[in-house]
Amino acid sequence: MTRLTSICALILLVSSCTSNHQVKTAIITGTVLSDIEQVEFERFKKNLAVPITPTYIAKVDSAGHFTMEIPISGISKGMMVCNNDRNSLVLIPGDKLNITIDGDSLHFAGKGAERNSFLYQLEKVKKISKYDIMHSWYSKEHKLDSMFLMAADYFDIRTGELAKFKESHKQEDVFSRFFEIESKIQHIYLLNNAPLAYSRKTKQDIDSLQLPDGANKYKTFASIQNDEYLQCSDYIYLFSSLIKEETKKRMTQDSTLDKKEVSLSIIMDSLSGKTRESYMLRDIYFNLSYRKVDDPKLIEAFYEISADADCKEVVDSELGKYKAKKAMIGATLHQDILETVLFDSNEKEITMADMLTRYKGKVVYLDIWSLACGSCRMAMPHSRKLKEALTDKPIEFVYITVDKKSSKLWNEVYKVSQTEENHYRFKMGFDSKLHQLLSIIAVPTYLLIDKEGNLVSYSADKPYEAELKEQLLNLAAK
Repeated sequence: MTRLTSICALILLVSSCTSNHQVKTAIITGTVLSDIEQVEFERFKKNLAVPITPTYIAKVDSAGHFTMEIPISGISKGMMVCNNDRNSLVLIPGDKLNITIDGDSLHFAGKGAERNSFLYQLEKVKKISKYDIMHSWYSKEHKLDSMFLMAADYFDIRTGELAKFKESHKQEDVFSRFFEIESKIQHIYLLNNAPLAYSRKTKQDIDSLQLPDGANKYKTFASIQNDEYLQCSDYIYLFSSLIKEETKKRMTQDSTLDKKEVSLSIIMDSLSGKTRESYMLRDIYFNLSYRKVDDPKLIEAFYEISADADCKEVVDSELGKYKAKKAMIGATLHQDILETVLFDSNEKEITMADMLTRYKGKVVYLDIWSLACGSCRMAMPHSRKLKEALTDKPIEFVYITVDKKSSKLWNEVYKVSQTEENHYRFKMGFDSKLHQLLSIIAVPTYLLIDKEGNLVSYSADKPYEAELKEQLLNLAAK
């Protein structure tokens, strides 16, 4: 799972490189008409080169009021989270948006109110949402043709709703163009993912499906590529499947080729301009932060073509973090890890250092996960089986969720993990000190700590990987 809800994912978020745009701000004020302690704002980009964004937390005062100033250099779409209810917002520098949160309802006033009221009515009231469609595809029975019709209807409805909005909101040209681009990108996303969703749901080979006319309309690089589309965060991800498919095709033709070199060749030949620069930045970032691998040729090619200081700054920063993480292996846990704040299953606040003292002298296999992560859930039976096989060894399986507190949290945690032992949650979720230090942007992530409290791995094997059991036994025997 990605920091959004899912790599269950990520909803991870590399968009575009910008040339040192001046960072301005949007101001959000509001009133909460219920007993809520804080309102969170996430996914808003300070500039479009930033791959992962911080969560801005606005504390609600005793009168129910909150204020948040969010740095952005241009139009930016993000989420407001209040009491686990998520709502899209689109901000433009200079906005002074006021929001009244009344249970499940939102009321907008101030500069930026019209576009956000339009968005709220569309996604929450009329239920015109890409995510609702995707959820329906996986949770209900659909014919393949009807899935393509749903994608087409989605685009047509958004286009029609925007036309009505534009008639009475001539001053919202920036948002209108953004919405047009987002509609097209999400339409392409749905078209390209319908066959995959159908094949998974029906357990059919995707290559055997009879696709309707026009299904492959956006299956070429030229049919998608447009640097203007970079303002929509989903755009850059459309190229992943195209590059993967073309790489597979070339490797089938010549199995002696190096996969990374083939992929890089496709990127260099098929993409251009800021789109190519942004895609390479995305790949480098995820290689270093999530995949935990280094690709020197990709990095070298990036520096040769990159003309954007913001993009270079991101890569410089991640390379520095990657080298620093490598240096942590075999050393005592970094102070930022030890100071990371947790809650135990009794909701007692403790630090990571406090938690680890409970397992002093034992090997700790640390599972960072979430209830919303399918991969995390699927790994739990394997974790339990491995734990039972090592019961007589000085090894502890410890689970820390990024989920927020709720009335059902711990019962669900126990049920999914199949154990009531060694459970904690991060106070700051993905924004914890541990996550920031180790660039953890998705779950599941597994850490391995030896008996002396030294870091063995910040990207340990998964519970079902055969090498893990042998590694745990070796560490326990020392």
